[in-house]
Formats: sequence, structure tokens, C-alpha cells
Amino acid sequence: MAEIDVYQIMNSIPDYFDAEKAQGVSGLVQCSFSGEQASEWVIRIHDQTCTVEQGTTSNPDLTIKADAKDGVKLLTGQLDPMRAYMLGKIKVFGDLALGMKLVNFFKR
Repeated sequence: MAEIDVYQIMNSIPDYFDAEKAQGVSGLVQCSFSGEQASEWVIRIHDQTCTVEQGTTSNPDLTIKADAKDGVKLLTGQLDPMRAYMLGKIKVFGDLALGMKLVNFFKR
């Protein structure tokens, strides 16, 4: 199995964004990843566009904390959000409704 490259996957997220599914949704998501590829990312969804940048934001609508590999698996649909939450693989703070919608905004 190929090693997951968190930096590459996070930077490619806008390429898989399905603008139609995000109609009427705006939000700022802070991803705080720990582990071997620890990093901080901000996903901004606004006016049916998606941008991703490395770093932090002071007032996110949603914060996702996870091991880096689990975090990118969650965002790419390889990890069921409810199962990951129940097993403690991810922690989510803020607008949980946005969190539930978020995983559906990206084509697999």
C-alpha cells in the first residue's frame, strides 16, 4: 500500500470539490493533524468555491482534530465520519452540521 502524502492530498482537495453539492454553504474548517505528518490546514468554502491553505485561522466554523492519515482519509471518503468519531479517531468541534455536509462536497 502506498504511503499517504498529507501535503499532496490536502493541496489537491479543491480539484475534487463538487460546487453543486455545496450550493448555499459557507464555512471555514480548521484541520489540525497530528502524528508523523502533523500539520495545520484551513479549508474555506464560499460561493461554491473551495480553497485550501496550510496554516491556522483564528475563528473557524468547524475544527477537525485527527492523526494526519485519518484526517485525509476522512476528507477523501475513505473513513466513515460517524464511525471515526465513535472510535475516537477524530475529534470535531463547532458547527457539526457543516461537518456532516463537508464529506459530501468532494468527488471520489
